[in-house]
Amino acid sequence: MSQTDEKQHYTQGIRRARLMLGGFAVVALVIGIVGSYFSNDDPQLPKNPPSHRIEYQVTGTSTNVDVSYLNDMAYTETRSGTPPWRFGFRATQGRNLQVTVTNRGEGTIGCAITASGKPVVTVPEAEVASIECLAQVP
Repeated sequence: MSQTDEKQHYTQGIRRARLMLGGFAVVALVIGIVGSYFSNDDPQLPKNPPSHRIEYQVTGTSTNVDVSYLNDMAYTETRSGTPPWRFGFRATQGRNLQVTVTNRGEGTIGCAITASGKPVVTVPEAEVASIECLAQVP
């Protein structure tokens, strides 16, 4: 290889390196622009929706109850047993909450839903066939 060929080869390598650096710079710039467009840096918008510790409670003197409730995945589950009964989970604001208690025995039944320890809805104990607590996460 002659000196002229070596110089051309060297010059081509420099050009390729400059093109690659330029390409990386363009890609980095595009990623920065797109990323800033989709970021949530607005202080007025919440980064995460508010959530609360939800607790369902069933109380009473009944000898047998069926409890149907919306669980932490918003699916209906059913449990049987005797009061007291509790179920807790985290949920975000606006989510529907529901507990339905059916009295299969003798005695009273009641239900309550709390959010972060504060009462959201309470149905006092009574001798009835069924009760329901309905609410939304505040």
